[in-house]
Amino acid sequence: MDHIMTRLTVALVLLVAVGIQRQIGVTGSPVAGSFRSVPTTVKTYENETVLLPCYHNSPYRYVRWSRDDLLLVDSRYPDLRAPPRVRLWSNGSLEVASVQTEDTGDYTCEIMTDGGRASQSHAIEVQYQAMATVYPEDTVDIRVGQILEVACQATGVPQPYVKWSFQHENATAAFEDDRKLNVLIEDRHFSGPVQCTATNGVGEPAIASVDVIVNFVPEIEVKTPVVHTRLGETGLLECNVTSHPVASIHWFHHGLPVVFDRRIVKLDTPTSKHQYYTIQRHQLVIRNLRDSDLGQYECKAGNRVGIAGSQLELTGRPKVAHFKPAAEMSSPTTHNFIWQTESFSPIIEYKLKFRRVPSGNVTPARRTFPQHDWNELIIPSDGSYGPLHSIGYTLQGLQATSVYEVIVLSRNRYGWSDPSNILRFATGGELEIDSTVGTADDPFAGSVLSSSPALQTTETIEYSESDPAEADNMIPRDYFDYGGASAAGGLTVPRHTAVVPVVLLVALLAYCARLK
Repeated sequence: MDHIMTRLTVALVLLVAVGIQRQIGVTGSPVAGSFRSVPTTVKTYENETVLLPCYHNSPYRYVRWSRDDLLLVDSRYPDLRAPPRVRLWSNGSLEVASVQTEDTGDYTCEIMTDGGRASQSHAIEVQYQAMATVYPEDTVDIRVGQILEVACQATGVPQPYVKWSFQHENATAAFEDDRKLNVLIEDRHFSGPVQCTATNGVGEPAIASVDVIVNFVPEIEVKTPVVHTRLGETGLLECNVTSHPVASIHWFHHGLPVVFDRRIVKLDTPTSKHQYYTIQRHQLVIRNLRDSDLGQYECKAGNRVGIAGSQLELTGRPKVAHFKPAAEMSSPTTHNFIWQTESFSPIIEYKLKFRRVPSGNVTPARRTFPQHDWNELIIPSDGSYGPLHSIGYTLQGLQATSVYEVIVLSRNRYGWSDPSNILRFATGGELEIDSTVGTADDPFAGSVLSSSPALQTTETIEYSESDPAEADNMIPRDYFDYGGASAAGGLTVPRHTAVVPVVLLVALLAYCARLK
């Protein structure tokens, strides 16, 4: 018993010495005298024991304690039973043992002295770990474009700080200290757990979450939009569909539903079942191809959210031609080309389109010359049988020290191929550029020093019918050595010299512009 009294006495002294001051008034008659104890807020944890002091300078007749205006003990009535864990000491102090969260509140000590009535207030704040609950508690089914509304009920002492987060595969969105979340569902990547984290510094953070499943219009991916084939072969069209809910697939040919039979079949294969969506591969297989099977197809996918479609083409037209390095020597007014294409039917003819790039319009931002100023040449086929067809041609009558662009198309019985990428080349000249001359503002500036052998370069850029000025997608890299290669079957492979920066070509063109 003595050691318990000692511990309580020490606790009482510490509370008086280091207690946190609160603006809790001391009331009573001025003649009642003053308290030796100090109004204190005791911050503690569950199952601890708290002793609230009530020391006065004058003797008093009785003492009574109340919590939030609820009477706890009164020394005038010894038969009044105190609440569990509450005890009144003979010196007027109040002990609350094994405090629980419900013990949090304002405590008032009231005494009656010879001078009158006086009171002093204290407080107990039982701190406990944050707890969190998310509403709705069940899985949320929602569509793209709708507003997600989720509430988080967080409790704890001190008041918890709340943070929201989306834990999905492509993004994380945080909303700070807001008990209610309102967010626009922009795409399917918002699928996943929406998590509320409540933190108040007591113990570990509390985490509650709800699973969100986003319903969205099917997304279609076509890896090969144009399938080249020939009659009698088997044609295969394929589209991959990502969806939730699972989409149904329909195939159309020239706008009409495809009629399936033993020759034309469709294959649907699940490739991946994610927790929040499904990916399926859908194939249209056409055996023993006929002329009537060629043309435009559409893969349509639909679910209760919406319908999406993607175009495919089954064609016998030639594939896009590709330029190959030519080994034969070109002159300042001529240029040699070799291109290759693939066609299952014999090539009838080629169309070579070329144009000169005006000086000062070499870079993409400055290529403002007319869009449709191509010159066209029809070149007969050499009569070779496929599927690979290669042909060479020499373009004559060019201007020296100039830049040209050229594209080529191929035609067979099914029509013209798509145009090739643009091949850009420079004709030779008697100039050498001093690469040491230039400034930070104009790194392409240079000066002519002396004559040198002709230099030529080529590069390939993407062709665009709508806006060729925006078609540049490669930086010039190599100067080719067109001499010294041996012929082999009419076609030779050039050998490459050292890489020369694009600065030389641009400076060369700038100089030509000054000469004009």
